Amino acid sequence: MVYLLIVGLLAYSWRYLWAVLRSVPIAVYASIIALAILEYMGENYIIIPESIGEIVEELAETGVYAIALVYLWQFKLIDFEEYLSHKSSSPCKA
Repeated sequence: MVYLLIVGLLAYSWRYLWAVLRSVPIAVYASIIALAILEYMGENYIIIPESIGEIVEELAETGVYAIALVYLWQFKLIDFEEYLSHKSSSPCKA
């Protein structure tokens, strides 16, 4: 019974997740990818000296968390649901 509930909630939330991912600007994805690469390079001392590698890694990780926090802080679920319901009620163009 619990598994059915979990699958049902995942199926219900999937449309929200997909719509949110599609509405995120490309610049946010690009900056997250750049910070993730910088974090990897700092962690494994690739091109970055060993003395500052850990600092670079932690700063890049903090940057990723900061971007996620700011984006979630600005996200309004009510506006998103209105946009989603308006989009789903419009007729499909074939």
